[in-house]
Amino acid sequence: MLHGTIDWERVRRATPEDPLRVLTSACLVGKPTGWEGTDYADDLVLRLVRLPNVRAVSFCPEHVGLGTPRPLTTLHDGDGFAVLDGKARVMDTTERDCTDALVQGARAMCDLAARERVELCVTLEVSDSCGTTFVYLGRPEEKRYQRGAGVSAAMLAREGFTVIAERDRRTLGKVIAMLDPSYVVPEDAIDVREIPWYGEYFGR
Repeated sequence: MLHGTIDWERVRRATPEDPLRVLTSACLVGKPTGWEGTDYADDLVLRLVRLPNVRAVSFCPEHVGLGTPRPLTTLHDGDGFAVLDGKARVMDTTERDCTDALVQGARAMCDLAARERVELCVTLEVSDSCGTTFVYLGRPEEKRYQRGAGVSAAMLAREGFTVIAERDRRTLGKVIAMLDPSYVVPEDAIDVREIPWYGEYFGR
């Protein structure tokens, strides 16, 4: 979890008349906004947004800033917080500086979250815009990663929104189970920081 704590009492109280307000990365709900023009539809995220006691909106900050499809972008010299502080850059695979475009997209995503009075954000891990826990460092073929958030997730966090990743399976499952008692969280569900690769790569 990037920032804030989930208000579990609020989740428990959500009804069709007073639904939980959720913002997701657009690609997670089947919209073809990934850099290559495809989606990354996620089963749990789709289950969440289809519940009658959830009102969901989705957004792709990179589509707003750069269009779709687009060259893949990655972070250089720091994470999304560093980008917001002017200490890191976003570059695409053609060596174009896309920093301003991603900051613009992040601002648009935060403005939407504020207008919709969003209570929970679920975003795409690893993305240089929406990642919450780790993101690429440098060109993707280098297979280097850094702890930290993407540009949009960082801005959402700074503005007080609670942000989790679609890979936070236990936390996401718990939210769904509280909204839909027929759903049982799998016993082996884990969050991002518990993934074995994460511990092996970054250390505990």
